[in-house]
Amino acid sequence: MSKGVFAAILFIVGALVAAPAGYFFARLGVEGELAGLRRERDAALKRAETAEGESRNVLSELDHVKAAKAKEDGNSGQIAADHERLAREKGEANDRADKAEAELRKAKNASEDERRSAQAEADRLKAVLEKNGIYEHLSAEEIQARMKDGEERFRRGLEGKDKQAVMKALADLQKLGPAAYDKCIELWQLASEDYGTGENWGKGPNTLGLNMQEYVSLISNFELIKYGITDGKNEGFKINALYGLEWRANEPAAERAKLAGDALLNSQGYTAQAAIQALSGIPDPSSTRYLSDYLSKNADNPDARKTAIQVLAQKNTPEGWAAIDKAAASDSDESVREAARQASLVRNPKATGVMITWVDANGQGALAGIKVGDIMTSYNGKVIRQLSDINEAKKSVAAGESAPVKIVRGEATLELTLAPGQIGINGVAVTAK
Repeated sequence: MSKGVFAAILFIVGALVAAPAGYFFARLGVEGELAGLRRERDAALKRAETAEGESRNVLSELDHVKAAKAKEDGNSGQIAADHERLAREKGEANDRADKAEAELRKAKNASEDERRSAQAEADRLKAVLEKNGIYEHLSAEEIQARMKDGEERFRRGLEGKDKQAVMKALADLQKLGPAAYDKCIELWQLASEDYGTGENWGKGPNTLGLNMQEYVSLISNFELIKYGITDGKNEGFKINALYGLEWRANEPAAERAKLAGDALLNSQGYTAQAAIQALSGIPDPSSTRYLSDYLSKNADNPDARKTAIQVLAQKNTPEGWAAIDKAAASDSDESVREAARQASLVRNPKATGVMITWVDANGQGALAGIKVGDIMTSYNGKVIRQLSDINEAKKSVAAGESAPVKIVRGEATLELTLAPGQIGINGVAVTAK
């Protein structure tokens, strides 16, 4: 083979070999670029993916921000609404407060008017109470002040021998109620010692010039009378209180009878006499029972039993006469039995008039010679049928003048002369059979 052909063949073979190799190497270059592009693409995609993720995060955060803003806007709206509501409520509350304040002022003014009216009425009623001698509405301090004033007036009156001042001061003190009762008794004792107490009743110096009725009326408050009778601290006051019971006609007779009856059954001496005298003037059936019980049970005080007989005869009841008959038959003291027999004469009186059942030893009746059991038939020429007739007949006698009286004693008729002053008797109307 010629060199030319060989060379040609070699050239062709080389060309054939070189062409693929070139293509190969060219292809390698392209593939390299493609790989680079792919890498760049992947990197770009990754960045895009990252950017997309970041974008989503940003969008999510933005959504959160928007939600927060919306919430904040909502809260702001709610706050604004609440503020508006609170402002409205505040306004309404202010309106209500203004209205309430106006009503309160109106009510306060009305209350003040009512208070002034009530105070005026209270002052008026207090004045009425005090005018009528009722002082229980006073405070403890006011009572103490009035007690002090009353005591000072009483002592000045006693020292100055001013009867009216003494009686007025003691009357005012009694009106102060229980808080003043002990003070009343203390001061009464001073006046009582001046008048005379107990068995010397009415025989004191009597510098005040009290008569019996004035002395008894020194104690005028019924509650004080009850206190003095039941308390028992001062026997002299108890006696005086008992004497005052029969004059308390406005008080329940049964209550007065019980006070006197209980005192009688638990007393001796002059206290028993006072209780009997009280029962004599109390028109309650129980008084007869108390007197009858005393007459049958007491064995130490014949004088009091004789007085009880006189009072029972005056009451003129079957129960009383039974007790008198029993005393006439069996009492341990002859003078009591005789008094019971004399009292029985009332059942068959010898004349019509007032049979004397009690005589004050210091009265004008005793000084004139009147005795228990006598029947007074006339006084200064006036016919006497009951006790009230005596008081009426006394009006026909000039002041300071004596008066003639007719007395039936047993079978005899006597004419006695009563000097001016307190007669000092008690009796019961009788009618001749």
